[in-house]
Amino acid sequence: MIIDAIANLSHYTKLFPTIPEALETMNSIERQELGKKYFFKGGYFFFQEGATKPIEEAQFEAHRKYADLQIVLKGEEYIAWNKLTDLTEVLPYDSEKDVQKFVGQNTHKMKISEGMAYICFPWDGHQAVFHVDQPLHFMKAVIKLELNTK
Repeated sequence: MIIDAIANLSHYTKLFPTIPEALETMNSIERQELGKKYFFKGGYFFFQEGATKPIEEAQFEAHRKYADLQIVLKGEEYIAWNKLTDLTEVLPYDSEKDVQKFVGQNTHKMKISEGMAYICFPWDGHQAVFHVDQPLHFMKAVIKLELNTK
């Protein structure tokens, strides 16, 4: 997992050459429709907004076809990370949704605030959109960057 400022995402284009196109497409949208998929060459993205859930209700997930680039546009959320080998599967991999769900220890957590972003790889069990004490409000873009799985 990579955690950084949005302003530094250009440093990761060697890993993900489609980041500039994703950001350009995202920034060109005048009216963001929540949940709508917006496509660009090499992936797609959508916007989410709402209140975080209690940490006890959050599940870990992992993906295989896409890396998750999540950008907090407003507000904040907590995220957690763990190795997949330290998690217990609760929902098997769904290839259509590109997601597998897990439960486990969330000992590695961090608050992600407006202006920050994180990238989750297939080996990263990640838990997002939760709070530790009080509910938080957030708006973010979830960008799915296609992985070369050949």
